[in-house]
Amino acid sequence: MPTFNNEAVLRRAVDGWRRFGGDEIEVNVIEDACRDGTTAFLEAERATDWGRTHLRWFHEDDAHELRCTNRGFREAHGELLAAWQDDMLLQTSWFVPEILATFDAYPDLGLLCLSRGLRCIPCGDPIERWEDLWDWKRLQSTIGDGPANWINLQEVDVVIRPWIVRRACLDTVGMLDEAFRPTEWDEADLAFRIRQAGWSVATHGYERLGAYHHLGSTTIGAPSDAYKTRVLRNGRLFHERWDRTIQRDHGRVLKTWRRRTTPAGWVATATAAARLAVARVATRFEKARRPYGRSESEGA
Repeated sequence: MPTFNNEAVLRRAVDGWRRFGGDEIEVNVIEDACRDGTTAFLEAERATDWGRTHLRWFHEDDAHELRCTNRGFREAHGELLAAWQDDMLLQTSWFVPEILATFDAYPDLGLLCLSRGLRCIPCGDPIERWEDLWDWKRLQSTIGDGPANWINLQEVDVVIRPWIVRRACLDTVGMLDEAFRPTEWDEADLAFRIRQAGWSVATHGYERLGAYHHLGSTTIGAPSDAYKTRVLRNGRLFHERWDRTIQRDHGRVLKTWRRRTTPAGWVATATAAARLAVARVATRFEKARRPYGRSESEGA
């Protein structure tokens, strides 16, 4: 879990793992030259009973997300490794048992995204601007086809954080490629290398189930022109490496895997599905009652 000057939110992230992570987890925080109270908090937390057995932290000097994630992978002891951010808050105790059971049941599964995965679409249009990277003709987000996506994992091409990977995958294909530093498109490249080595990559919408809550970026505002330039460079590098593979593999039949969750996980799933259904009905009703499809404030 990389962190930089985000103590208040980091406290909540660590607390989530303390409350809901169980006994089979290890939290590795990579403190990236923080100038706030992060180090004092980590020292104090490490001294607690829980911290001594479940928390470790390491210092980096302004290494940024990609290198910090790799440092965490190198230091970790587990066979499953999570790329987790400090503004992601674990909220349920059924999540970790499901993840362990899932990877145990499906040895062909190498990398699992916990929010939305991405499908790469063959596209001959040039990539000239940052916006071109996210063109729907080239890149499409998905959590799988509904309603089966409530109970299944869905194969995808690439992922976004958070995700969980087998250590065996990293031992085989290597960690995040530092050619993509400081970050962005690194995990897409890793996903393609894992697929190339014979494992599958999948996604499931665990956030919509309430397993965790992502606050969104708490330290970065609107992307700057310099940031867009770096991301554009990384996106072009990804497509230079993998466009032929995208062209070859796009038409393949995508796999699904049944979730291996607990009774509490299925209850959470049913609750979330019902809540979404009610919200959709309410939205349709609101649209239907508007005269000529307009709101009351717009007038008749």
